[in-house]
Amino acid sequence: MSQIEVAQIIEQIKQEITVDSNGQGKASIRATARLADVQDSSLRRALLSAALQPSALAQSLIQQGFSPAALETWNEGIPDMGVAAVIEYYAFDAGRHCKQQARLVCKAFNRIGVRAWMQDIMGWTKPATQPQKQPSTPTLPPVEQRLHTLVLAMKTLAELTGGRLNPYTEQQFKDYAGNLLAEHNRKLLTATEERWLGVVNFAESELGKKVPLSGAHYRGHLGTWVRTFYPQLGSRQETRLVNGVQQPIYVYACHDPAVAAGLTKAVEEFFAHPSPGAALKLAGAFARKSLVTA
Repeated sequence: MSQIEVAQIIEQIKQEITVDSNGQGKASIRATARLADVQDSSLRRALLSAALQPSALAQSLIQQGFSPAALETWNEGIPDMGVAAVIEYYAFDAGRHCKQQARLVCKAFNRIGVRAWMQDIMGWTKPATQPQKQPSTPTLPPVEQRLHTLVLAMKTLAELTGGRLNPYTEQQFKDYAGNLLAEHNRKLLTATEERWLGVVNFAESELGKKVPLSGAHYRGHLGTWVRTFYPQLGSRQETRLVNGVQQPIYVYACHDPAVAAGLTKAVEEFFAHPSPGAALKLAGAFARKSLVTA
């Protein structure tokens, strides 16, 4: 099975894919089974088993957050995120039932995701909206005031916990204060408006994302995602405090609109992907030694 043959299959099932006005795609059970190289009757039975005696596939989907009730409705069409999960299962997690074709399809989807692929083949474009007046960007208080507020917050937390503040939380406060002062001093010395941020810092402070310390979308994988799939965004490294230790991390020129837009796209794709770790593994990202990406 080659990528050319995969492309032929995709063309054959095109009519069994739909995209709604919000850009969310669906594929029939038959189309999904063709992509995964399994019988559609077997896939249908596996999904319908979720409520009684879940099959291995159904168990895998439930563990990823899909409810048994939702799986029973997939007989009318599988949502794009479900299609991705099914193909990934038959690519890597089905044991002796793993399919080489599923791996090739999974590889083809890794960069842009199933939803973007469905939108592309169906010619979907985001509906035009009336431009809205952008609200004025709030300005941060002076660094001295922010540090003062931080000190008061630490004091309050210490009082509430009887002096037993979580060591990790306390260290996070110290790291933030140290990096805040370092950034302030750098601006005073260089007299520029440059903003160099790690991707985790960018995702949390600029996009409002909560980047977890563990799980499928944990912060280590986010940094590796950007360096693997968006190396053009930069390779600058700086030494910063991470968990109380000075460590080299990758930082990006967030004052550059093109870089900020690229980081935003990378972060959104990372969180939209159901299993970024599998995508990175397939891309060979873990064969290289990585730096801290806070």
